[in-house]
Amino acid sequence: MQNVKLTDLIDSEILQKMQDSLSNYIGMASLIADENGTPVTNGSGFTEFCMNLTRKSPLGCSRCEACDKQGALETLKNGKPAVYHCHAGLVDYAAPIMLEDTFIGSIIGGQVLTDPLEEEDFRETARELSIDEQTYLEAARKVPYRELGEVERAAGFLSEIASTLSAMAYTNYIALQNSKKLERAAHSQTAFIIDMNANIQRDMMHWIESARQAVYNQDYTSMFNTLDDITIRGTELLSSLKDTVEYARMNEGEIELSETEYNFKVLLKSICKRTQKYLQAEDITFHIHVDDSVPTYLLGDEGRISQVITKVLSNVVNYPGTTEVTVTACCKTASYARLLTIEVSDNSGGITADELNNANYYLVNNDFQLIENMEACGIGLSIIGLLIRQMSGSVKISCMENIGTTYTIQIPQLPAERI
Repeated sequence: MQNVKLTDLIDSEILQKMQDSLSNYIGMASLIADENGTPVTNGSGFTEFCMNLTRKSPLGCSRCEACDKQGALETLKNGKPAVYHCHAGLVDYAAPIMLEDTFIGSIIGGQVLTDPLEEEDFRETARELSIDEQTYLEAARKVPYRELGEVERAAGFLSEIASTLSAMAYTNYIALQNSKKLERAAHSQTAFIIDMNANIQRDMMHWIESARQAVYNQDYTSMFNTLDDITIRGTELLSSLKDTVEYARMNEGEIELSETEYNFKVLLKSICKRTQKYLQAEDITFHIHVDDSVPTYLLGDEGRISQVITKVLSNVVNYPGTTEVTVTACCKTASYARLLTIEVSDNSGGITADELNNANYYLVNNDFQLIENMEACGIGLSIIGLLIRQMSGSVKISCMENIGTTYTIQIPQLPAERI
């Protein structure tokens, strides 16, 4: 809640209207100040003594602001409205405006006398503030007198108003934070779609030009390579399109699993090959180790698992410094199913502790509309996290300093050995 201002959460015009009504109701001066005691409204029902003399003095104004803040903090400390004498000798009262546990402002009221006027004290204050003594004293004589009990009752009422403003501030704060997060989420989705569209256009132009040149030169080898390239890149673009649809469906709470029999080892090798070629990562070496504990055929959502592994591989390949990627897989019995464990590691040297914490938080957070690190982590991680949970699995990112990053994915699958 750093750098949150009272007027960011409650419009100053609304504060002013509430303050004016409060002052008229209690028949005393009222003011709303920020966390530093600086007024955020124009004083209501202010006496000439305060408005035209004390606060017009630079020293007097700074003392008034210090008193306003101290009064509210005293209320916060003791848990009840503070009634106190200000630096100029008048009786004020204050109540804090809170944003949960953070002090963001206060309501101040009063500017009255509860005891007979001590003229010499006011003359001394006038001299300190460089104000004409007689003018100051005459203004002090016009300050209204109130019984102390009346002031305390007004302070209690003021405290209720401050509590209402605190609740309003908190509600508006949550709404403001949600609005900012939604804006960031919308920005991320828009950027993702724009980037995907640019990739499609770039690849389409590349394919068209390559095919045109191959046909023109009657170069059958080039034709074959172009068709192979179209197959690889087309598969990845189709995956991106599916991601966009998946993301929209996730935000609506819709997702369906389509379980079929598939050969995991063949699937994994195909994904690594496509990823390496599509990302033009031929200089990165892929090591694939599938343990004998993994059945040849598994029953599960092959498409979703392919999406997850592709996104993870894309992340580690794009880490600066990656020259090798190792993918291992094994299975162990888990009730009636097999727990498929996939580890994807790189030798990039690792990511920072903050990046690691953010990524793991991002993977386990269910509220994708209000995610904090959308731009930093990318749409891929949001899909990874939810898809794995929908398959009753788990995912975690770990890092070894100066070595690399490891994604550990665990998904229960059924063995489907063919006879």
